Amino acid sequence: MTALISAGLFAAESPKSITYTDSAKLAPGAKVEGAVFTFVDPTDPAVAEIEQAGYRAIDQVGTKLVNETTRELAAKDTQLAVAVLHLKNLEMPKTAPGAPKITAVKRTSLHIRNPANKPDGADQAALIKISDQLTDEGKAPKSLIQKIEQEGKPVEWRVYRPIAVSRSCLACHGDPSKFAPGVKEALDQQYPLDQATDYSAQSWRGVIRVNVEPVAAK
Repeated sequence: MTALISAGLFAAESPKSITYTDSAKLAPGAKVEGAVFTFVDPTDPAVAEIEQAGYRAIDQVGTKLVNETTRELAAKDTQLAVAVLHLKNLEMPKTAPGAPKITAVKRTSLHIRNPANKPDGADQAALIKISDQLTDEGKAPKSLIQKIEQEGKPVEWRVYRPIAVSRSCLACHGDPSKFAPGVKEALDQQYPLDQATDYSAQSWRGVIRVNVEPVAAK
């Protein structure tokens, strides 16, 4: 596997046996929420700075997620950690002078827990693209670069990276019948429409997405 960090958050490959949501297909170039989006080859030199800036930023966010999960589960009973996990007060990754700027960070999935993380149309297209590749090829792309164009607005660039379920995540994303006492009740109270359980270790969870503002041409 490539694109893995130590706790196994980022997924490069996953077993073919995983079942995915059968969602309506969104063709590349279709209008989504008044915008036209295109997936750009991440190895294209024209988007190299965007891809690299997005990849680094997502690495930072992923590392913070893993560290937070490890720290909170070590310090609190799992049912108490439910309310504070997942970087609810995440700050934007810092941008070096003269480098592309990170303007937004989002975690989303085909099976969401927090309604605030619901995918928009462009996110949904990325999730479906990853799901299809996992189903057809048994592995996820390292990253996706998406260009969104909308009349009267600047071009929007997004970088997506698939994330996997680490073993520590199973404490509240695994089989509910195996949760520690009080965890299911805490989840039901905080996220009554929760769809994010019954995962296994290293199964595909969703994506971390960042918006990247390129350096203005001089």
